[in-house]
Amino acid sequence: MDKSYSVRPRAADRDGEAAVTASLSEAEAIARENARFGCRVFGDDGVEVYCPLTPLQCDIMREARAVTDLVRENGFRYGDAPVNPAVDCTARLVSCDRLVDWVLYRVGFTDQPVSHGMVVYHPADPRMDLPSWCDLRGFERIEDPDGLEPGDIVFVRPEKSRAGTFRPGHTFIFAGYGPDGLSYRYDCGKLERIQSVQPSLEPLKDFMFACRPVRPPRRQEGQGSRV
Repeated sequence: MDKSYSVRPRAADRDGEAAVTASLSEAEAIARENARFGCRVFGDDGVEVYCPLTPLQCDIMREARAVTDLVRENGFRYGDAPVNPAVDCTARLVSCDRLVDWVLYRVGFTDQPVSHGMVVYHPADPRMDLPSWCDLRGFERIEDPDGLEPGDIVFVRPEKSRAGTFRPGHTFIFAGYGPDGLSYRYDCGKLERIQSVQPSLEPLKDFMFACRPVRPPRRQEGQGSRV
């Protein structure tokens, strides 16, 4: 029997299938073209044979798409969720930082505060300040936007804090560079983005730094919260 190869986010996800082909090289090329969705190549037996990014990067892309699809399809609004939506999203509120929390939780970083979740900036508590939380977990700091890779947590839009230091005002998940220097992103920073099909393709402006997730404590594919 001739072999075939499927390109999809996970072996059981036929709804997310991008292609089925008898050519492994063609399947690999299609997976690279769809890396921003977390696609991999699987054989007839469901065993993964090719991943265009690191496994963690592919997981982040897959879960970012799943979460942004979920919030769009369920009519979420923009706002500060009273409970970390990765744990309980019945409030149907999401924001830029809560999206990042949610995706990280679904790929295994579950040591997050339940109340509210991590925020893009917290002046006092490093467990709630998203950049500090990333640093505490050994995430790699990226200072040059040319070095960004899919799955990086990008912090932009510097604002001056009351203490006189500059802090980020916005965050999103980078999904790769596209044509004309634009970048793909998963971003729930305003209602229009929440209601849109993601990732979007936009200019990268006011870059401050990024954090690259490494060494998740455990992998929990598709772990989600109550809707």
